[in-house]
Amino acid sequence: MHGSPKAGTSGHGLVVPSFKRGLVVLRDTKGRVVRVVWEKPVPKTDKPVRRPTVKPHDPKRIGHSPGNKPRALDPGVYTLIGYRVIRYDKSGRRWFVSATASRGVRRFAVVAGRRQKIAIDPTIAVDCAARRTKSGLRILMAISGEEESGLTIFRAGRRIPIEYRVLDARGRTIARGLMEYG
Repeated sequence: MHGSPKAGTSGHGLVVPSFKRGLVVLRDTKGRVVRVVWEKPVPKTDKPVRRPTVKPHDPKRIGHSPGNKPRALDPGVYTLIGYRVIRYDKSGRRWFVSATASRGVRRFAVVAGRRQKIAIDPTIAVDCAARRTKSGLRILMAISGEEESGLTIFRAGRRIPIEYRVLDARGRTIARGLMEYG
């Protein structure tokens, strides 16, 4: 995995994400993988992070997010093969979604001296099915991000299980549980 050049270096293009905090993993046409980061290091702890109560659109906060800062990349064509988008809930707990798609989510070009926005669709799709089998009930679940990339949801650094309920025709619960995935 190669790092990206420093912003302001001549002969490079600049990339800016559609999110405030996170990262993207890119593959160039030579097969080299580049990780581009817009996040601060986070201590490995379960405790909520004390976040300022300033509103996100407050003019005092403009320019202070890592997502506002462009990152330099060598000119060329890149394929987005993974991403992580980070957000915080009201109690200060860090949530993030992490997605990978080895075939690629999308291709884009970086041009020297130009700014390129990397847009990530924040939609999370959860597809579920329940099938009766000879041995009982089989629950099938697929969680995906943009372009059906495999997606996992984390809270406070841990993958969260997905709760499910199976209802009969009358709306009564016949099965319920927590599904581990990822």
